[in-house]
Formats: sequence, structure tokens, C-alpha cells
Amino acid sequence: MLYVRVIYLTSPTTTINKRTTRLMMNSVYYSYPTTTATRSFRTSSSPPAAQQQQQQQQQQQQRRRQQLHKQSFSILTKSINTRLMIGRRRTSDCKNDSLSTIMTEATQNNNNIDGNARTKKTIMVTTPIYYVNDKPHIGHVYTSTVADIYARYKRLQNDDVFFLTGTDEHGLKVEQSAEKRKITPKALADENSAIFRDVMKENDISFDDFIRTTDERHTKQVQSFVEKLLKTGDVYLGKFEGWYDEGQEEYYTETKAKENNYESPISGKPMVRMEEENYYFKLSKYQDKVKQLLETNDSFLTPKERKNELLQRVNDGLNDVPISRTNFTWGIPMPGDEKHVIYVWIDALMNYITAIGMAEENNEKQKYWPASVHVMAKEISWFHAVIWPAVLMALDLPIPSRVHAHGFWIREGRKMSKSLGNFVDLTVLNKFSNHYGMDGFRYYLATEGPIGAQDANFASSRVQEVYGTDLVNTFGNSTSRTTAMCEKYFDGFIPEKSNDATKMFKGYNWKSICKEEAANAIRAYENLELNKATQAAMRIITKVDLFITETEPFRMAKDPNERENLGCVLYQCLEALRIAACILEPVLPNKVKEMHESLPLYKSETQPLTERVVWGGLQPGMKISKLALFPRVDELNENGENKETETAAAAEIIANKKSTEKKTKTKVEKVYSPETQALIDVQGQLIRSMKESGRTNEDLEVAEAVKKLKELKASSSD
Repeated sequence: MLYVRVIYLTSPTTTINKRTTRLMMNSVYYSYPTTTATRSFRTSSSPPAAQQQQQQQQQQQQRRRQQLHKQSFSILTKSINTRLMIGRRRTSDCKNDSLSTIMTEATQNNNNIDGNARTKKTIMVTTPIYYVNDKPHIGHVYTSTVADIYARYKRLQNDDVFFLTGTDEHGLKVEQSAEKRKITPKALADENSAIFRDVMKENDISFDDFIRTTDERHTKQVQSFVEKLLKTGDVYLGKFEGWYDEGQEEYYTETKAKENNYESPISGKPMVRMEEENYYFKLSKYQDKVKQLLETNDSFLTPKERKNELLQRVNDGLNDVPISRTNFTWGIPMPGDEKHVIYVWIDALMNYITAIGMAEENNEKQKYWPASVHVMAKEISWFHAVIWPAVLMALDLPIPSRVHAHGFWIREGRKMSKSLGNFVDLTVLNKFSNHYGMDGFRYYLATEGPIGAQDANFASSRVQEVYGTDLVNTFGNSTSRTTAMCEKYFDGFIPEKSNDATKMFKGYNWKSICKEEAANAIRAYENLELNKATQAAMRIITKVDLFITETEPFRMAKDPNERENLGCVLYQCLEALRIAACILEPVLPNKVKEMHESLPLYKSETQPLTERVVWGGLQPGMKISKLALFPRVDELNENGENKETETAAAAEIIANKKSTEKKTKTKVEKVYSPETQALIDVQGQLIRSMKESGRTNEDLEVAEAVKKLKELKASSSD
């Protein structure tokens, strides 16, 4: 079927609360039959006359499709022009809805998967900058992985990507921690910032810049921006009296503090009563604009549940917020009043614009602003979706295109906490990533993580299940068996004529299947729905397995007359797997690179993803080799330790206890000479070391070591 998308515009509608107008887009799909028929497998070639007749029919249908395409565009153009004339709005409101923009959008979605060129964009992706008074944990790694996957996806689209992360290094807590250790705050910041940077590298986070709030490039620009706010009157000197959340370094009015029972909504710790002179930012001045932003721009704050939460707070009224402190000195001095230091949140938020030199002259990185997406956990969505846009409005700078505030990782239905002993810290994370491989664990984070509104439960059993089901048994097994058959039946070469586009097998129009799933994946990546992107690839791979079961290529191989069909079956399997792998590359960058070395996935590193996923990338004569991507591994326990070793250790303790009890009852004890006992101890330690590393009694070396231990005991006992 040929689907022609006709986009029309409704008349402007007025919202109830705001007298603003928006252009609403709707789409209608018209379908037309095509002439490509699905052929059952093992069909013979058409005779010449039939082929000629079929070609003539195809040419007629092609001309008809082109005519219909032109007609649909004519309808589209007239509809858009008519609607724009009816719903004329102010130029400033319509600047993003120009006719050319709408026409481009109308055609681009369908064309991209056909490999046509797309406009190269500048993309800025950010994580929050991480507080150096904290230790890296699963939350930091997850947020960075989400941002990394999106950045990699955009690079695969050949966009110009700038991926920013870094560390937040000022504030009272850093100063206090440094005092306890009797070092300077800068020394503490240097030490912990290096740890975060190393964690980013160890987890394959492909950042382009790592900014520190102690960098001179940052501090100078922050002072410049604050000075501008002072001049415009958006910052003024005032006095604060109320409640303060020390953990979040956030102020609360009496009303808000009482609503939270005078406890931090994040940590649960008691708030502190405060009274001090501060410089304030006029957040109240921008209440209506922030409210309008949240109400009218559905794509600004995601998931949508976050918008509802923040709108309720905004509707209760916005108070001016302090941007300076006087009870500590470790921070950026306030311009013109150095007894004040700039409040840590304002300091931290400005990293997004200082990293690209927005207060500098002729910094080429300014082209990346506004940011395409700020990725973070939900507890800091207020600062990023309310305070930050207001600050940018005051500075007369564009606001970010999107703020995505994902949920928390939890365990057994409870929030992770060091006091509860259920925290997934860096040590545990490293055990899981080392055991399942970096990409294996990334896949789990991407598919099972709290990317949306709901929190996600971290469980070792689920890590094992996802890794085993999706990566070992589905992706790994399918690529292994298909490449093995190609090696066995065609000496590792893609056979001639195997890419015949007219050779289709009943129920498997692979070109259509892969095009649809590739479109689903790209749409999911754009929406940061990472689990849906991976599911699209897995559906292709699962269908490949079913295809192999139904066509039985191993049986075809026994019949010389089926040689051509066998080649076509294997080609279609390999090509579908190639496209699935290209879809998964942002999530599994290392494994896909490894796969590319054995099965060519793309023409060049610069070939965009929309071209890579077009059917027909593999060509006859290409050399491939058998793949083994994901090894089977044992399940770990919740602390990242090998379950088999844990069970063996428990069994050994029980056995030793029973043995001791038996010896006590019978008063029988084996005695060895000192030399023999030393040999037995060494051999026993060797066996324990082998088992602690994950090896079992079935391992040849372990079995030999156990046998030798038994021989020592049997031959040397008195």
C-alpha cells in the first residue's frame, strides 16, 4: 500500500485561561494499492512474457502514484494557505509555523526512512552537573547514560552534537566536608570532580565537554550574568526569614514548610529556621510567562506528569528566590558585594550557558543554544523548568527546547538509602557492568530504567532476565546461527542474486517490516522512549527467528534445487539483523562496532542512521564471519556477587559444621604432617579462589585441583 500523508490546519483555538492562539495540526492518511505481490517461497521465476507484462503494470502504477502524490501536495498547499489566511496570528506567534516549515515537516517523516537527505541540526544535550560532595551512584550513571544514548542517536543522524556534563563544586556542604578533612574546598572539589569524570569515561559516556563550576571560564561569566540582572532590576537586596532545606540548599516559606511537615521532601530531614540578608531574583515577575510556557508548550517539560505537578505549585504563586548567601565563603563572589557569595543553584544552572560562552564575544559554541534537552532526575525539575526559564527570560536568552525529568531507581518498592542498606553505589554498579559487559548493563538501564513518570525497581534477577532473554537468546543467538549458516553453506560470503528484491516469502515483506520498525525506533529515540526504541529492534530479530523456523534453511541446504532460495533466506535474515543492529547502536555502541567487523552494517562512519536502516545495505560477495556477541553468564545477587559462589560458600559452611559435629561425637580426627598440611592448605585456597572468580566444579582446572586435593588427603593421612 502507498500511504500519502495529508496535513491540514484547524482554525486557531483560544485556551480558557490564556487568550493565546495556537495552530493545531492534524493528519489524514489515504492509502492506495500497489502492485508488489507477496510470493510464497520456492516459487519459480516468471516467464519472459509475464515479466514484461508485470513491468508494464508496475510502470503504470508508478505513474499513478506520482500523480496522486502531486495531487495530495496540491491539496495540502491549498489547505495550509486557506487555514493561514483564516487564522492569521501575530508574526511573533507564527515564526515557527511558516509554510516552508510545515511543508518540510509534512514530507520529512516519510522520506527519511527511504534514505533521503535531512537537514543537519545543531543539538545540545546536557546532564545536570553533579555535586562533588556526593559519591557517584546508579542515579548519576543512569541520567548520564540516557543523555549519552540520545547524543549518540543524534550523532548517527549526522547532526552537530554538543554533549555537556560536569560537576557542581561550590556551597556550604563542600566547605564543611573540606574542614572535616582539614583540606581546602578546592582540593576536595579537585579530588571528587576527577572521580566523576573517571566514572563518565568508564561507563562510555561520550561527553564533548566537562565543565566545573570552579573553572575560571564559568566564574567570570556567572558574575557577568548576575551583574546584568542587577542592572535590569531583576536582582535586588532583601531579607529572608523562613525555612531552609540544607540537603537541597532550598528555601521554603512558612506555608510550604508546613505542608511538608517542616521536613525536606527529598531527604526527610528537618528543615532549619533561617534569617539572613540576601540578594533576590524577581521570580514573581515572571510567574505569568512561566505559567504560559508550561500550559501551552507540551514538549517543554516531559513526562507530562511533571508539568501537572509544577503547574500546581506555580498556580499557588511564585515568591522571589534568594540568589546569594553570607553564612559561608566557598562560592563565586557577588559582583560589587563580596561578603555575599552566589547561591549554589543559580551558579550551577548557569553552567549550561557558560560552557558555550554565552557571555563571551564571538564564541562559536554559542550556536548550540538553546539546548535541545536537559536530562535530569525529577527532584530538580522545579529548578530547571521554573526558575531556570525565568532567569533566561530576564537575561533575554532563549529557553531550552526540552527539560526531561525521569523518575528514581528504587529497591523492593522503597527509595534507595544508605541507611536502609539498599543503595546501588559505584562498587555494586561496577560488579554488574563487569559481569554483564558494559553494553549488556547499558541495555538493562535503557530498557528497564525510570525514563518516564514512574520509578523503576532495581533487581539483580531482572538484570539477568533482560540480559538472557533479549541479548543472549534473541539478538546474540539469532546473529550467531545466521552467520554460522552463511559460513557453512556459502563459505562466509553473501551469495549472488540473494538480494533479489522480487523474491519474497509468504508473510515476510522484510523491506516493509524493517521500514516500519525503523520509523518506530527513530520516533522513540526522538521522544526519549528508549525502551520502545529497543523493542522495535527486538521485534525485527524475533521475526527473523520465526522466519528461520518456517523456511527451514537447514533443510533447503540438503536440496541442490533450493540453493537460490537458501541464499535469499539467509540474505533476508542477515539484512534484517543488520538493520536491527543499526537501530540498537546508540544503546549498544561497543557490541554493534564488534558486529560491524564481522558483518558490514554501514558504508561509512558518516552514513546517517536514516540511510543505514534502508533495506538493501548488504551486497552479494560481501565477506562475513560467525558472531558470538553475548556470552551466557550466571546470575548475581543484589550486591553484585556471584550467586553460585555464594551458594557454594554457604554449603561449605554447613558441611564444615556437620563435619565438626560428627568429629566431636566420634572423637575421630585426621592428622597430617606439617609439610602435607601446608600443601593441603595451599591447594584448598587455590580451589576457593577459582570458585570465587565464578568458575564451577565442571571447569577442567577446578576439577583437576579438587582431584589433586583428594589425592593429597588420601595418600598422606595417618
